[in-house]
Amino acid sequence: MPVMTLFANEPSGRADAPLLILAPALGAPASMWDKVAALLATDYRTQTFEHFGFNGAPGVHETFSLGDMADAVVQLIDDSGVQKALYAGDSISGAVALELARRHPDRVTAVAAVCSSARRASDPSMAAMAAGVREHGMASRASYVADRWFAPGRKEALGPEIDALLESLSNADDETYARYIEALDKHDVGDHLNQIAVPVLSIWGEFDTGDAEGKMRFIAENVQRGTLVGIEGAGHLPPLEQPEAVAEALQNFFRAAE
Repeated sequence: MPVMTLFANEPSGRADAPLLILAPALGAPASMWDKVAALLATDYRTQTFEHFGFNGAPGVHETFSLGDMADAVVQLIDDSGVQKALYAGDSISGAVALELARRHPDRVTAVAAVCSSARRASDPSMAAMAAGVREHGMASRASYVADRWFAPGRKEALGPEIDALLESLSNADDETYARYIEALDKHDVGDHLNQIAVPVLSIWGEFDTGDAEGKMRFIAENVQRGTLVGIEGAGHLPPLEQPEAVAEALQNFFRAAE
């Protein structure tokens, strides 16, 4: 098992405020959360990190698990000098949110999973996706994201941000991305959601693909303290596409949980 040290950015917001870690989707830069962080800056000290193999973060070519990622988040909390934090993650980082709440309930006050899923051991294999990235490279993945991740009209409205995201994705380390997919493939937190007592906010985007609402409803209804919120006018990246609505949902939820 590799030692996972997250590639953290400088925190922002009030230094004396509760720590809120905002984690990006796999392939997206941490800046996808910038507008949400700015909206929450008066109430929280926000901390982001870059996924391995993206935006200057070193690659990881060894096998790792989402449990290892959750442990790395705890190390980030330790490094911030606090006992507990709040956490919100999009896509694969939402799966890390669930694993963090499951493995380390004493280190998080509440977590939010955005446009994610809780995979179960019986779910179809993702091995073909990992193999495709190794064979065809990240440019093929960037094309998929451009076509499927965003709500109608958002690519035009958010052109520079989305262009930067796609460039970041195209330049990412192929092997590291494949390792992430394999880690998600082996993740079985969906079989253990009833063990999670930490409050969980489950957010879905109106235009996200693949029964997004159903996946997030499954999480909200099977953890012990789940809340479901839908974000209109968003696809797979609501924090980038509809930051005001996401900030409001997080603020309302975290205030109730604290």
